Amino acid sequence: MARIRLPGCVVECAVAGDGPAVLLLHGWPQTGYAWRHVVPLLADRYTVVVPDLPGFGASSRMTGGYDKRSVAEVVHRLMTSLGFGRYHVVGHDVGGQVAYPLAALHGDALLSLTFVEAGIPGLGDSHAAANPLTGGSWHFGFNMVPDLPEFLLAGRERGYLEFMFRRDSIGLYVTDAIDDVDLDTYARALAAPGAVRATMGYYRALPQDIEDNRAFRAAGPVTVSTMVVGARYGVGLGWLDTVEAAASDVSSCWVEDCGHYVPEERPAELAGILVERWES
Repeated sequence: MARIRLPGCVVECAVAGDGPAVLLLHGWPQTGYAWRHVVPLLADRYTVVVPDLPGFGASSRMTGGYDKRSVAEVVHRLMTSLGFGRYHVVGHDVGGQVAYPLAALHGDALLSLTFVEAGIPGLGDSHAAANPLTGGSWHFGFNMVPDLPEFLLAGRERGYLEFMFRRDSIGLYVTDAIDDVDLDTYARALAAPGAVRATMGYYRALPQDIEDNRAFRAAGPVTVSTMVVGARYGVGLGWLDTVEAAASDVSSCWVEDCGHYVPEERPAELAGILVERWES
């Protein structure tokens, strides 16, 4: 693990392997730890970069700057500081929300773009796209409320995460994929000073994200090769139309017998999809 100092924040980051660069962006409520099973499957042929997104894990918990455009600039500066001029991007959950402005702003740097159980708030015609402030799930609204999650979750972080991972309707299909040790790891990260506030900032920034995303779309489509990976028992391809509204070259695939947390539930299958795509 390395701590990379960038303008305005410090990013905790793991780098493994050798070959073309791959940037893996985790979702909420996780950290870069979410990719722990995927990294060894890619590192024999790729250089894999796995940050804790700003506000998560051991990265800086700033007072603001969690709109996805700002976060995209941070991760692009991270890749530049590591010496990678071009790279593949894979974003799960809110990591996918970061990946879109990254592609819109720095498309020449991207070799490919993959959304895993993720979409683009404010775009498309589906029910979830028409209600981007809920994302089709109750927790969007709860996480966006100012101050209340900080108050209610203090000392109860693990209980909230256990509900999200094990009881929520788009939680784990393979229920032992995130075990008690993993839950403890994520709970410690969320219980760190300022972590609830910082991570909820990704949801509280959604109105700004929607405005930014619509402006990006109006400027023209993302032209880099783009894929959407959906899980049969997760969000699936419910947000495919949001990506199709933003990019000109979009394909999709399903991961069967899997819930929302694909990198942890089906790491080998996900790695296989990615490698096949990148090397075809």
